[in-house]
Amino acid sequence: MRANATVEQRAPSGPPLYPPAVRAELTVEIARPPAEVFAYLTDVSNLPKWQSGVRSARREGSLIHESRHLLGRELRTTLEIEEEEAPRVFTIRALDSPVPFSVRHELAPDGGGTRLTVVGEGDAGLLPGFAAGIMARRAEKQFRKDFERLKRLLES
Repeated sequence: MRANATVEQRAPSGPPLYPPAVRAELTVEIARPPAEVFAYLTDVSNLPKWQSGVRSARREGSLIHESRHLLGRELRTTLEIEEEEAPRVFTIRALDSPVPFSVRHELAPDGGGTRLTVVGEGDAGLLPGFAAGIMARRAEKQFRKDFERLKRLLES
């Protein structure tokens, strides 16, 4: 598993989704075909099994409503599915989160399994550069743990 977390301090070639963006990226190899990984990943009833803090999630069309325990509080968030192309791409964006974010999942065949690349971007808001850096590292660490758990569940 490869992971990388950054904070964009300058404008990249294309504008980031939420400047200044906190960005976490990882790639994980999963010994299951892309169709199986995609089906599990996009079935929101599975979220509490592999994503830390998620209490419940339900899908209504292109919206996902989730309840998450974060920093001692219950947080309800609505996510919009921006892109869903089975079994290749799944992109979501938070509509009403205190920290605006998006997550793009790209799946590619890799031998008999799947190479899953996940890119999360969020708004660092009014945080100074050092705090945004801490936020990026925390997001990357949580991403890594969650997707390691997803890999274990799918391969067991």
